[in-house]
Amino acid sequence: MENIKIKVNGNEVEVSPGKTVLQVLKDLGIHVPVLCHYEPLMPQGSCRLCVVEDRGVLKTACTTPVEPNMDIKTDTPNVINSRKLVLQLLFSERNHYCMYCEVTGECELQDLGYEFGLDHFEFPTYERRFPVDNTHDFIMMDHNRCVLCRRCVRVCSEVAGHFVLGEMERGIDTMIIADMDVPLGNSSCVSCGLCAQVCPTGAIIDKRSSYLGREVQSEIIYSNCDMCPVGCGMEIYKKQGANFIVKIYGDWNSDVSHGLLCKVGRYLSLYDEKDRVVGIKLKDDFGYRRLHEDNLIEIFKNKLNNAVAYVDGSLFNEEIEMIKEIFKDKVYSLYPNNSPIPTNINLSELDNKEFYVVINADLNREYGAVGSIVKRNVIGKKAKLMVIDKEFNSLAKIADYVFNIKDPNLAMDILKKQKEVVVIYKDITEEEKNLLSSLNNAKFLHLPKETNSIGLQKYDIKHEKVEAENVFIFGKNLEGIKDLPIQNSFVVVFTPYEDEVLRRADLIVGITNGFEREGSFYNLEGKKLKKEKVLKPDFDVLDLKSFLSTVLGKTEKVF
Repeated sequence: MENIKIKVNGNEVEVSPGKTVLQVLKDLGIHVPVLCHYEPLMPQGSCRLCVVEDRGVLKTACTTPVEPNMDIKTDTPNVINSRKLVLQLLFSERNHYCMYCEVTGECELQDLGYEFGLDHFEFPTYERRFPVDNTHDFIMMDHNRCVLCRRCVRVCSEVAGHFVLGEMERGIDTMIIADMDVPLGNSSCVSCGLCAQVCPTGAIIDKRSSYLGREVQSEIIYSNCDMCPVGCGMEIYKKQGANFIVKIYGDWNSDVSHGLLCKVGRYLSLYDEKDRVVGIKLKDDFGYRRLHEDNLIEIFKNKLNNAVAYVDGSLFNEEIEMIKEIFKDKVYSLYPNNSPIPTNINLSELDNKEFYVVINADLNREYGAVGSIVKRNVIGKKAKLMVIDKEFNSLAKIADYVFNIKDPNLAMDILKKQKEVVVIYKDITEEEKNLLSSLNNAKFLHLPKETNSIGLQKYDIKHEKVEAENVFIFGKNLEGIKDLPIQNSFVVVFTPYEDEVLRRADLIVGITNGFEREGSFYNLEGKKLKKEKVLKPDFDVLDLKSFLSTVLGKTEKVF
């Protein structure tokens, strides 16, 4: 379509049809105040702060599409006075005394007050006290700070797909509620935290980060989450000059998750409550004694004869490469890491499908970003959902079909009648694999068990159990050690966490974990992603990549 001509503040410009006035003004570098508007969400025009004048009529810039012959003015007295009036009304509605608020200094309503030079309340403030909901583990809702922008409601449905938040009452008494007005901590909320990320005021806050520091006091580091194979984009706020993380946001510019981040990545990644392996411990007749790192390389090299290595999917590609260089073809996986049916669809293609099948995966509890995509299509766009599982699955309550994995034939009859289905699966048997492979109308997305399971596949590391005089084990998921033939072996384990299976080890080495390490991994789509180092270790632990480099003589020793 041809461009259309409009006037903006007296200047004629050509713009693309289909854009809103706000988008055009933003492209022209003209600032327009907004509060309810948030770029990834559908515009709704409820706050009225973005009003502009078009041929004498005030219009909301965020919802008004451009049309020929418009004469937009952004700074007339009528526009400025209207915006000021709206802002004064917002400040008068509830308790917006900035000096007492947890988010003072990074509140959008407060910023607008400064922008328009408000130095007093024009109208008496509403005296009703609204409730404060502190029942949630990670999030607090203070209705006294709410401006009813509905960002939280919209992001919960449009992006996160959970449809937990809604509204109750009308007018000035309107409140944001969870489910059918139950405490947030008792609701169906899965703690993705997007509502707290998009809230412009102190109405919904992250309980942990509120007093740790402001955004202006933080260094922003962009990284990818390695807590599961999805690899969601992270926007990490690290306190300047300190060794701790203030908060984590989902990265809207991530080509993997597009802003999505689940409970594990946003919150649990900051709560490392497991006991860490500290230092280097060598077994002797009296238990374990601490070893100095200077002796570790010597012992390591002396034990390389008749040795094998076992790795898990928590290792980064760089670590796997060096372990393969050291142990050659004697590197094995602690767990099966094959994809029974290869993945042939990526996350960006999951949207707008008509029929989803989820097998043996509760997407409310794991692989949260995948769950969000499925739920926003099933609940919001009325796509069909089939859940096949041998255990309880919380997705069953929104599913059109629910089957036990033991009897897949009826499910297969339904699937074969569909035009196209998307099968999202975790663990399946050989029989189930053969049944699903017979579907000619299916796209498949495999959910690997570990973060870098795809990396292990790419490096051709198989799951085998091999006896050897010396056994080296690298990783943090150590359950598989119980099945290894290591009764007569000298066992060396490099791991970040204490575990009862470590009693079988002769030498235990504590290594960095989480935000203490950096490297790359392949996510469930096969994309190579980077995890950035954010924190220095608080413990006496070894950086595995640096240690392996030293063994190979590639770098000087770094501990």
